[in-house]
Amino acid sequence: MHIEEDGSVTPCCVMPSNRFPMGGNLKEYITGKELKDLKTSLQSGVQHKNCEWCWKNEKSGLKTHRIKTKRPEGISSIHLRLSNVCNFKCRMCNPSFSSTWVQENKKHKWFRYLDNQVIKDTLKNTDYLFPLLKDQITKKNLNLISISGGEPLITDSHYQLLDFLIKNNLTDVDLSYSTNLSNFTYKNHDLLALWSKFRRVSLEASIDGWGPAVEYSRTGFDLDTFKNNFKLAFKHISAINCVINVYSVWTLPEIEKFRKFGIDIVYSPCYLPEYCNPQILYDEDKKELETLYQDYPELLKIFKNFIDTPVKTSYNRERNKQYVYSLEKIRSEMIDYNLLLDSHRNTSFFEVFPMYKKYLRS
Repeated sequence: MHIEEDGSVTPCCVMPSNRFPMGGNLKEYITGKELKDLKTSLQSGVQHKNCEWCWKNEKSGLKTHRIKTKRPEGISSIHLRLSNVCNFKCRMCNPSFSSTWVQENKKHKWFRYLDNQVIKDTLKNTDYLFPLLKDQITKKNLNLISISGGEPLITDSHYQLLDFLIKNNLTDVDLSYSTNLSNFTYKNHDLLALWSKFRRVSLEASIDGWGPAVEYSRTGFDLDTFKNNFKLAFKHISAINCVINVYSVWTLPEIEKFRKFGIDIVYSPCYLPEYCNPQILYDEDKKELETLYQDYPELLKIFKNFIDTPVKTSYNRERNKQYVYSLEKIRSEMIDYNLLLDSHRNTSFFEVFPMYKKYLRS
């Protein structure tokens, strides 16, 4: 079960409710026809429209929730997107998932179709969450609570959640986080001490590339801070999550080095927005990437199954309709987008990525 900031519910974080509405609250979700249809498709192995990203990623040889997640009876795990509060403005992200993105987008309005509510909070928009957690943990059904944002470690709602679980003796459960590792200090909370009360805590650290490339693409990211916090929370870190986009592709070999720590690496292909999708790159750049990945079997597999696959379709950002999109238009949009953000962020796209200067001819 995946619960979003406004209380909307879907089965999985890969199925956002804005594209796959399955219930604006718990009752609508559980009793709705959409969930019944999805269950039937999953049980029969038939591709359901809501699972399009997983099926697409599986064709690229990547792990997905559809095939790696067990589906027992009852609610065994819940994913909470607690808030959109975030201290980053990642270029492959958007205002739906970051409060700082909302503030900037009000100035240039690149994303015209998105909700401009600055702060969204799950706990303020649900009356069923705490009773649901208490009921399912007490019954020994719920084994895992996954938490994301925004950036969950810097939100009031996260610490309200931990406080509720601890005070109600509901700590016999695993906690899992998707976090940018930017901050373990929030107000007067001793996060590591709070985590020690739970059965197990695991962190999936998000870092899309390395060096100046990731500091550029994830505005707010500081590599030295990431390194220090990586050491601080090392015993909790179970995986690195890296989005494969036009910014990260050039430094993926640096991400592969995390394997020496015995940490899993989860690569997530960036299909949307199209101008961040590395499939749009010129053949000469793709050949250079293939050479760059020669010593890394996992990267070569990703290159073959994802990066070196042509872009075929897109979504009209105004009407959310699928249609064939000119590749040259997408490339031009990549330049326009990054130069626009540069003008607001005091950054330089071509200084960090000189290989993209040639795309000005598109």
